[in-house]
Amino acid sequence: MEEFNTFESILTRAIALEEEAYNLYSEAAAAANSGPIRDRLEELAQIELAHKAKLQEITSGSVRWAIRRSKAEPVADLRLSDHLVGGSLDPDAGFQDVLLFAAGRERAAHEFYLAMGELVEDSLHKSLFEMLATEELRHKVLIEKTYEELVYQDF
Repeated sequence: MEEFNTFESILTRAIALEEEAYNLYSEAAAAANSGPIRDRLEELAQIELAHKAKLQEITSGSVRWAIRRSKAEPVADLRLSDHLVGGSLDPDAGFQDVLLFAAGRERAAHEFYLAMGELVEDSLHKSLFEMLATEELRHKVLIEKTYEELVYQDF
């Protein structure tokens, strides 16, 4: 595991992860053979870009402001994708594979922010990482609800 010695080093890594996810979804969207899949991948890319922007604002602004600005509603993890195997962003991947891949990425981001929250001592920084973890969980739930509505009904 990478070593994170400062709050700033954690934020730098988090920004890099959001940019990585943005690039991954953007490239997959450009290569997708299906219009609906391309649209969903582009939507996911924009979500990651917005997260990157939020993290960049935090590095140059107030942590309290970012936490206050975020929605405080609790999110219940559906855990639907936690039990499903698969996931791919290959150009010929089906909607199910794309959604499973995306849900897995969001789960990993959620776990990353939870782990980073455990590494910092400052309660304000802990709150920030909890807020970011909740946002990633919110994205995972959105993807899982889409999966449930559009894929699960076929079974």
